[in-house]
Parts: sequence; structure tokens; C-alpha cells
Amino acid sequence: MQNQQRHLVAILFTDIVGYTAIMQRNERDAVTIVKRYITVLQKSVSDYEGEVLNDYGDGSLCTFSSAQQAIKCAIEIQQQLQADPIVPLRVGLHIGEIFFEGEKVLGDSVNVASRIQSLGQANTILFSREIFDKIRNQPEFKCASLGLFHFKNVDDPVEVLALVMDGLQVPKREQMSGKLKEIEKKSPLKRWIVASLAIFIFAIVAFFVYSNLRNINTYNGRDRSIVVLPFDNYSNDSEQENFINGITEEITTQLSKIADIKVIGRNSSVLYKKNKTPLDQIGEKLGVAAYLEGSVQKVENKVRITAQLIDANTQKHIWAESYVRELKDIFSLQSEVAQQIAEQLHVKLTEEEKSRINKKPTDNFEAYKFYRKGRFFWDARTVASFDSAEVYYKKAIELDPEYALAYSGLADLYIYNPKGLSQLEAIPVAREYANKALLLDSTLSEALTTLGFIQSTFDYDWVKSKNTLRKAIDLNPNYPTAHLFYGNLLQYTGESTELGINEIKKALMLDPLSTNLNYVLGRNYYCAHKYDSSYGQLKKTLTLNPDFNLAKGNLAYTCLAKKNYSEAFEVIKQIDGTGTSKTAYYQGPTLSYAYAVSGDKTRARTELEKTIAKYPDQTPYHMAGVYILLNNYNEAFIKLEKAYEMRDLFMYILKVDPTFDPVRNEPRFKALLKMMNLD
Repeated sequence: MQNQQRHLVAILFTDIVGYTAIMQRNERDAVTIVKRYITVLQKSVSDYEGEVLNDYGDGSLCTFSSAQQAIKCAIEIQQQLQADPIVPLRVGLHIGEIFFEGEKVLGDSVNVASRIQSLGQANTILFSREIFDKIRNQPEFKCASLGLFHFKNVDDPVEVLALVMDGLQVPKREQMSGKLKEIEKKSPLKRWIVASLAIFIFAIVAFFVYSNLRNINTYNGRDRSIVVLPFDNYSNDSEQENFINGITEEITTQLSKIADIKVIGRNSSVLYKKNKTPLDQIGEKLGVAAYLEGSVQKVENKVRITAQLIDANTQKHIWAESYVRELKDIFSLQSEVAQQIAEQLHVKLTEEEKSRINKKPTDNFEAYKFYRKGRFFWDARTVASFDSAEVYYKKAIELDPEYALAYSGLADLYIYNPKGLSQLEAIPVAREYANKALLLDSTLSEALTTLGFIQSTFDYDWVKSKNTLRKAIDLNPNYPTAHLFYGNLLQYTGESTELGINEIKKALMLDPLSTNLNYVLGRNYYCAHKYDSSYGQLKKTLTLNPDFNLAKGNLAYTCLAKKNYSEAFEVIKQIDGTGTSKTAYYQGPTLSYAYAVSGDKTRARTELEKTIAKYPDQTPYHMAGVYILLNNYNEAFIKLEKAYEMRDLFMYILKVDPTFDPVRNEPRFKALLKMMNLD
């Protein structure tokens, strides 16, 4: 046989649904419909530089040089055919090689495209994974996976996806039929019999395999690691964005309650929303073996969620599923997804884990919506946004006075305290909200973490704090903030610098792109006198957030410790000393300290006086460090004692801060440590 010339093309199959029935019912209508279809098809294919290779009257085979041209043409055709007279058309697309024998168009890819089209219903556009891979980074195309299908005369199962947009239908799998292998067409009883026999045979084989290989663990720790990427909004309604972000976050939260799975925190995953970074690079950067991606479509009181679990190394699908639920069932759906993912990763849940995952945060969906709005404004981290967050959290509580998460959200607002309240004003409010949350739900790790933070930084009750944070970690081993506060406690009390830093690293593994976690690790290296490590870590932090004042300040201190004076001064110049933010006043004492360390005590005093004049009630902790270098120990201890009375947050690191190495043996310093239960 002569070698045929092969062409790699995007293949588009069309078919008028129910054309024979239309013809039998009314020949005139059938002729009108087919004329309308042919006119639209020929013009659209020509406009997108395609070619109609076969015309079957009520269907066609067309080819295009690119997937984008093919899918844009399909959209154009379907949109045009919704005008009167409406043509009930289904479209299937695939990419592959074709060749010709006479006028016949042949090739396995033609068969695949034809079979994908056969699954469709009126006004649907279905396509293969090969098409999806070519358009996945184009935000104008929204897609939903319908799962794997076994087609006639096609060896391997084919993943079929649907285009999601206004005017198009997305078929339900259970309602789909087409050119499938017999195994998918058998009656439920026959399928049950076949499946039972297969399971029985598999069990026998598995028993012998297991008997010989039972000491081999299929998965290592890295295999049970996952990131939940932000789900796509297929609702064509920007107002639903917050609701959809909430679904992504809640699935992350549910998964994080499972001890045997490493789950990347939302601070890192959210950075990939509408991000065109290749998925394999995301997996490598976040250190995970799998990722979950999906889409959400909300229509009135129903929500459709499509989720796909993908191997980060091979990009192959491990699992895919679509769900349609009432909005009021959204919590049980999120729990169901989390448990199915755990099953796919071969994780056996404990009864306690199942109970925590299945617990509903509220029965009031409207309260949940207000809570989600509160979370949205909390994430913005501005004074105005915190006011809005407080309003929405309180609205959620009005609708459901037993909504523990809303109380925990309020507690976190006052812990962060952007309103300029003193710690003596803010922390008691935070404690009240955290205790209320725990009264309603004693297993809420977020509230336990906040309470543990208060017990250490405000009460200086390190033993109680340690127990509280340990409990928070036991309940949610993937909560980065709990590991952060616990690691700080271990290092700052002097219990173990190594264990403390390792705990921060655990937090960072769970949320590797968090600027705050990266900063704290750099600061804690500085407190451990590991200045080279501190320098590298803080430089990394500033690549993530170039405007992070605290990281700049700590980098300056690290440069001074390394005697890199010129670089230290350059970094200090970059600190934003304007505005009313909590770190705006950080520049003055840092600059004073730098002059003192470099030997210019005159300028150190001048800058210190300017800072005191501008911020008389701020930064007593940092001013104390300058006074030590100026050999004015009495004033240094006055400032430290004031910082203690104010519960200045930086007092947290007093015991390990290298700034105070010169006075560690001073009686007043030891007295301070004793008051803080750190003696």
C-alpha cells in the first residue's frame, strides 16, 4: 500500500440531534433546519480558516490548523444556531492525525472525535483532554470534566470535557449515551455481576501479591501531599467569586484535618488564581505530588462542582468527579470531596478525623455567606477592610449565634489589631471571642491557636500555651499558624532552638509562599545567631513581598550583625516611614541602632530623639536596644519595663534577641525574664 500523507489537525464533528425524528414529524421544518445549519456551518468554518471535509447532510467533519480556531468556530456555530429557527446541534472535538484514501478521511483521531460528538446533547460542545491542553491557559474558555469514557474501537479510555459558557448546555454523565463499549451499556444487574466477578478475581490476585509484597509501602510521605488550586468560576457572575473561593478554602480546611496528608495552605495556593504557571512547575515549587483543580457553577439554589485530582509529576488524572447539589448541602459536599481525595491517596481516616470532617460549621447558609464576606475583607489586611470584616462576622453571628468560626474570625481581627489599639485594649477582646468560639466548638483549631498565642505573648503562661498549641496541631496537623506559634514558643523560651526552627519549617512546608512565615524563619535564624541563614531567608522574603517593612528591618539588623554596614543603611532607606501603619515608625529606631552599631553615636542620639518626638509612645522595645549601645542601661531598662507593661509584642523574643546580649547578666534583665516566667 502506498504511504498516505498524514496531517496533524484539530477535528470538529457536528450532528443535528434527532434529525430523523424531525424529518418524520415535519419535512418542511427539517429542510428549513438543515438549510440554516449548512449556511451557518460553511460561513463559520470559512471565517476561522477551517475546511469542511465531509458533509453528511445533518452533520459534518471539519478540520482546523489549531485547537483555538476549532473551538472558537464551534462557539460561533452554536451561538448562531440559537436564533430562530433553532438547530439542536451537538459538537465534538479532538486533535490528531488524519489521512486520505480517495475521498475518505481516515485515522484513529477521526473515530475519537466522532465518538465524543456522539455523547453530546443539543447545544453542547464536548472535547478531549488533547484539546483542553491547548486551551487551558486561555481564560476565555471555561471547561468542566465529565470523566473517562470507554468508546467502541478505541483502546484507551478518553477523558471528555464540556465547554461551559452562557447559552451552552453541560450534560450530566448519567444522562449521556453514545458510541460506547458494551461494558458501559450493560444493564445494572449485568454490570453488577461483571463487577462482582472482577472484584473477586482481583481480590484473589491481590491476596497473593500482598502476601509477597506486604512489606513494601506503595506511598512515601511526598506521595500524600496536595495543593487545592483555586477553583474556576463558571457562573459568569463575578459576585460569586467570593463564594467559589470559599469552596476552595473549605476543601483545603477539611483536607488539613487529616494527619497523613500534607496540605498546602491557602496563602500559597491563592497566588495561582488565574495564574498561567504550568501545573508541573506549581507542583515542584510547592513540593506536592498531586493537585486538585476544578470549577464551580452556581445557578439559583443549585451548585455544580467539577473536581479533578492530578498527578503533579505525570499530569495524569488520578480521579475526577462532578457533583450537583442544593446550596444548603454545600458543607456535606465539601466533606465528601475531602474524603474521596483521601481515599485516592490511600489514606485511612480515623474515626476522629471523619467526625471532624463531617461536622457542619453552621446550618444557616446566609450566615455562611456573611462569614465568607468577612474572610474576604480579612484577607485584604487594611484598616478599612478590617472594619468591613468585623461587620460581616457580626452579621453572621446575628443569624447564627452558635457559629464558632465567626467568633474565631473576630478574635483574629483583634490579634492582628490594625486599628491602632494598644495590646492592653485589643487582646482582652480577642480572648473573649476566642473563648466564645471554643465554648461552642472545643475542637476548633483556629480558635485554639489564637488562644495559645494570647497565653504566650500576653499572659506569659508558656506551659498553658504549649498545651493549647499542641492540641491545635493534633486537631489540625496542617494548620501553618499553629506550627508557627508553637515553634516560636520552643525557641523563645529557650527550650530548644533546633526544634523551634524545625517547627517553623513545618509551617513553611505547608504554606511555602507565605511572606509572614518566610519572614519569621529569617527572624528566628537571627535570634539563633545564624546570620548567614537569616540573611538568605530574609532576602527570599523580600522577593515575595518587596514592601514588607518588618522583613526590611530585620534584614538591616542581620546586615549589622554581619558588619555589612553599607548594605544595612541601604535597606533602612527602603523602609516606608510614612503613613499610620503599625510598621511606619520602625524606620527611626532601626536607623538609630545602625548608627550606634557602626560607631556614630552622635547621629544615633539625634535619630533617637527624632523618633521619640514623633512617636513618644511607640517602639520602647527597639529604643531600648539603642540605649544599650549608647551605654545608657538605666534608660534601656526603663524602656523595656514600659514595653512589658504595654505587652509590646516584641517582648516575645526578649530572651533570645541578640540585641540584648550585652545585658543578659544584669539583675534588671533577669528580673524582667522572671516577670515573664522566662527565668
